[in-house]
Amino acid sequence: MTKRRLTFLLLAILLSACGPREPSRTGTGETAQVAFVVDGDTIELDDGRRVRYIGINTPETGQPYAAEAKAFNEALVAGQEVWLETDAQEGDQHGRLLAYVWVGDTFVNLELVRQGYANAYTVPPNVRYAGAFVQAEQEAREAERGLWVRADVPVRITALRYDGPGSDRVAPNGEWVELTNKGDRPVDLSGYMLKDEGLHLYTFGPVTLAPGATVRVYSGRGSDTATELYWGLAGEEVWDNDGDTAYLRDPTGAFVDYFSYTP
Repeated sequence: MTKRRLTFLLLAILLSACGPREPSRTGTGETAQVAFVVDGDTIELDDGRRVRYIGINTPETGQPYAAEAKAFNEALVAGQEVWLETDAQEGDQHGRLLAYVWVGDTFVNLELVRQGYANAYTVPPNVRYAGAFVQAEQEAREAERGLWVRADVPVRITALRYDGPGSDRVAPNGEWVELTNKGDRPVDLSGYMLKDEGLHLYTFGPVTLAPGATVRVYSGRGSDTATELYWGLAGEEVWDNDGDTAYLRDPTGAFVDYFSYTP
């Protein structure tokens, strides 16, 4: 993404901070009938179109909480007539319609975040309600709803370098995330998951973090050691230079820690 992402996101947050209001559906859009729910943030309409919800991201099929997110989405929209509101970019590379979805006065995208089934995921130029999504995630996290029920684990994300020397795509090992065991007992990280706001997911192998010890996870390729682990990517970066969030979860999907940043 370009530097515009930060500008759009900061503007949305500032507008929200100046006078946060509950979003309400606009008169610009279309009605449609939901044929079935694909997952937590995607539906298919009776005319065959698939709709990806704007501004949020739910766990992918097979990941912890994916089934719960899908079930909550089904409870909101299955078989319902919905109102679809688009933003500046109306479609994605998969041919899906990008939309804000309403059932009556219920803003489905926002409700999924508010109840802890999704994280905010801002992708410019579609930023109309970005501030509301960020605020809703913060409130859900503080209330420990859904995805944000906290695990009793003393591991913390203590540092993150998102912009290394040169191009991150060419040299992804310039990016890294640092985890530290802040407790007084060893923590077995096997099966723990490190994730960005989007679709990048790293699952830890058999690694034990001693009390006070630190491990770094580099985005590129390399040979794992006790203190350095490698995501395994090539020609691709994980951490957005314009702002992102790292999430750490235990093997059950319980929330451990997060680290948000802007340049």
